[in-house]
Amino acid sequence: MLKITLHKILCLLLVIVSSFNAKLGAQNFKKIPFSVFETSDTMSIKDVINADHLFKEASAYNTSSPSKTYWIRLDFHEEYANLDKNNTWFLRFRNFDFGTLFYQEEDHLKSYAFGEFDVYDKNNLKIQSKRWFFPFKKDDLIKNRYIYLKIKRVRSFDAIKNWQFRYTATAQKNLVGNYYSNGDLRNLIPVFIFTGICFIMFFITLVSFFSLKKMEFLFYALYILALFLYLCGYTFNLQSIFGSHRVMGYWFFQIMQVLINLCYVIFVIYYLNTQKNYSKLHRVLILISIVLGLIVISDTLFFYVGYYAGHIHIMNFQRLIMSIFGFAGMIYLIFKAKNRLAYFVVSGSFLYTMGALGLLFLNNRNYMIGGSTLEITIFGLGLIYKIQQGHIEKLHFERESYINIKKALRAQINPHFIFNSLSSIQHLVTKNDRISAIKYLSKFSSLTRSILESSITSNALLSEEIKMLHNYLELEALRFDNEFEYTIVVNDNIDTNAIEIPSMLLQPFIENAIIHGLLPKPNGSKTVSINFEKNGQMLVCEIDDNGIGREASGKKTHIHKRGRKSRGLEVTRQRLNTLNDSEDNIEITDKTDNSGNASGTKVIIRIPI
Repeated sequence: MLKITLHKILCLLLVIVSSFNAKLGAQNFKKIPFSVFETSDTMSIKDVINADHLFKEASAYNTSSPSKTYWIRLDFHEEYANLDKNNTWFLRFRNFDFGTLFYQEEDHLKSYAFGEFDVYDKNNLKIQSKRWFFPFKKDDLIKNRYIYLKIKRVRSFDAIKNWQFRYTATAQKNLVGNYYSNGDLRNLIPVFIFTGICFIMFFITLVSFFSLKKMEFLFYALYILALFLYLCGYTFNLQSIFGSHRVMGYWFFQIMQVLINLCYVIFVIYYLNTQKNYSKLHRVLILISIVLGLIVISDTLFFYVGYYAGHIHIMNFQRLIMSIFGFAGMIYLIFKAKNRLAYFVVSGSFLYTMGALGLLFLNNRNYMIGGSTLEITIFGLGLIYKIQQGHIEKLHFERESYINIKKALRAQINPHFIFNSLSSIQHLVTKNDRISAIKYLSKFSSLTRSILESSITSNALLSEEIKMLHNYLELEALRFDNEFEYTIVVNDNIDTNAIEIPSMLLQPFIENAIIHGLLPKPNGSKTVSINFEKNGQMLVCEIDDNGIGREASGKKTHIHKRGRKSRGLEVTRQRLNTLNDSEDNIEITDKTDNSGNASGTKVIIRIPI
């Protein structure tokens, strides 16, 4: 514990001392006056040295142009007396895209390429790229006064008067070059925090895509990746993967800002389902996607042919249209939002846009890092919210589908039963049995009412279902001149008014027992008994008949079987499977007597309650 505490204290002191020394060292840099010569021609260093009249003050120029070459003449005239001949001094300046430094060594002119896009020998590095220092001595000055630089700025339009060149001694150079300042720490801490957030969210969204197969997660993962590469790529020296192809590396990281917007636009299309919910916005988003795709192609061609001004203009155009579209899209969604998902897009887009504008106008990357961090956090919550809403919607659809399936299955049973009942009425009318026909119609009207009620509600009380079965059995008994008898027995431990079962569930089994089991029986008693018992969380219904059995029924043809194709049992099996996906829902037993002859069929139905 003591070692850990001492380690933390030493680290803190090191940071404090480093920051103090770096700040002290920065104060010992001396500014060097310089003049500028702008040209489009190729001139040699010797011609430039002899053309002093061509150089002007930096204030004489406005902004740099990617198509122009700039000769910089650093004048050490006022500092020459202060330069110790035996000391090594260090020239410090900003990084330029293409640059060559000219100095004198033993009365010979020497040159050194130092630009970001220049190719130079890694084994002979004079300039330390971390701080852009170039070592020189008093004798290296041309004409004992000048150092010349030939530079080209192609990545942006710079105000030339803001360029600065300074020099310092070895001690101060070591302080600034080898230690991190407060500014360095302030810049690095947000980058590391942002990097951690990006990696976590990228992993989560990518796993979510492979799990849920939803495209919005894929494009948001790509958006996060592009955002990280654009904002943090240079901090982690990722451009080194391109080796000597420095221009290609710069193009890659620059094009990331277009891919950021492209992935974000496609993400919004899928996230809000704009094709269905926001048709006008959807058309605009498709157009923006096409434009961004064309910008990627155009910018690639500009870099290929070396037209860097075109790159600057097209990137500024991209920023302009995305800023206009961003604000217009946010206003549109505020007034046209159809659900809460739109507000996640509005809030996230606003924070990201503010950060991007901070980077553009204040030239401070931390604004965009901060805005993007908040935006990623908000959209992380938004994606979680959408997953939750999708789960709720899925449950709703499953419930609706379940209800519709049950209605459809009942719709198959009800016409089947009604057809049989009407056939019975027709049979009685044909026999001119008016009394039975009137009695049958009364029973049939009661049954019809039960059927209509079952089409509205999927379940019925057990007491109502038993009453319906009584009516049905009486009708069938009347139809067949009381050829069979029936009994319905309910166990005392069952409260028929407290238990619900699917309506019209048992009727097909009873009908099957009568038509295929009892009626074909040539002689003897014909009975069917229905018993209800409760076994745990199951209602057990047993339908037992003493008919001819299933095997004999399958072989024998009788008047009631001819020409009919019953789907009642098949449909009932499907209904039971929607309640409990088990093969034990229905159990059918073929009964035999002591001689092994068929003596009927027993059906046991288990209904979850």
